[in-house]
Amino acid sequence: MTEKRGCKSCGFPESIDFDQLMEGAEQTASDELYEQRLDLCMACPSLLYGSTCSFSGDIVHYRALFKEKSCPRPGSSVW
Repeated sequence: MTEKRGCKSCGFPESIDFDQLMEGAEQTASDELYEQRLDLCMACPSLLYGSTCSFSGDIVHYRALFKEKSCPRPGSSVW
């Protein structure tokens, strides 16, 4: 599945191929953990445009995929 979104800053269309990202499955969080993280991000008041973390600038759907990543919220990481 490829999801296309435009950059909120410049408008340049960017695509994320989640199937390609999942090829490195040993590096990705479990489906359950991914969904928990995403739910927390979607409820965060620091979420911009319904997709972007205001602390890191990352697309939250992407950041939540990786085991080694954590919430970048300063002082009190949510996940």
